[in-house]
Amino acid sequence: MLRLTALASVGLASFGLAACGSADEPATISQTVDFTATEYQFGADPTTEIVSGTTVRLTLTNNGTLDHEMQLLDANGRLIDRIERVAPGGSGEVVVSFEEPGVYQLICDIDDHLSRGQRSSFTVNE
Repeated sequence: MLRLTALASVGLASFGLAACGSADEPATISQTVDFTATEYQFGADPTTEIVSGTTVRLTLTNNGTLDHEMQLLDANGRLIDRIERVAPGGSGEVVVSFEEPGVYQLICDIDDHLSRGQRSSFTVNE
């Protein structure tokens, strides 16, 4: 199951991730996972399950009053992909292939949002 947890700080095990399909061979999207952003938190349907080996469209809808972004990080804090700045009421998306199970992080690094706790994590299951 997708486990979305607000975190102040996190230490996670490492895992692998492959980028989405190339321009010549677009990946088949298995599912869409919708996230929301509000002031200093992310939300998602906690019953959603992401399974390793699938390609997923991640969408972000800004339900807040400030701009937000969503950076997808691996367990070591390396940037995998991102949804650029989204204005209030707007949305964005990114397509990612999750080749291996593990824990991934989401952060909003606009201004002081991250220091105010706008960080979450989710697990991709085997």
